[in-house]
This record gives sequence, structure tokens and C-alpha cells, in this order.
Amino acid sequence: MTLKEWMEAESIGVPHVATELDCSAETVRRYVHGHRIPGQATMLKIVALTSGRVTANDFYGISHRAQVPA
Repeated sequence: MTLKEWMEAESIGVPHVATELDCSAETVRRYVHGHRIPGQATMLKIVALTSGRVTANDFYGISHRAQVPA
């Protein structure tokens, strides 16, 4: 699930997410639109905020069921 999908599903706006992540609203917009990928500390906050529904894999488009090449 992407951050955008989670925000829409939970009816949570950019300002709230920015406050929770301790970053600017513009930074959250960049995450949402795929123009920026969060660093490790922020990624951990996103995973916690979303109760694990959004993970680092979601920012890279990696499926949770992806097969590892042999």
C-alpha cells in the first residue's frame, strides 16, 4: 500500500502526516507523489504511523510477495 493510498483510506491529510513525521507538508507531498523517498529514520516513523501498512518496499514498488531471483 502506498502512503497516498493509506492517507486516502484513513482520511488523513498531508498536514497531519507532516506533524507526525516531524517534516514539512511539502516533503510529505513529495513522498506521496514519488518525487522523494524517505530516509531510514523517517521510514521507520511511516511504518509506525501506518501500523506497518506502508513499508519501504512500497516506496520502491516491491511486492511483499516478490520472488527473489535464483
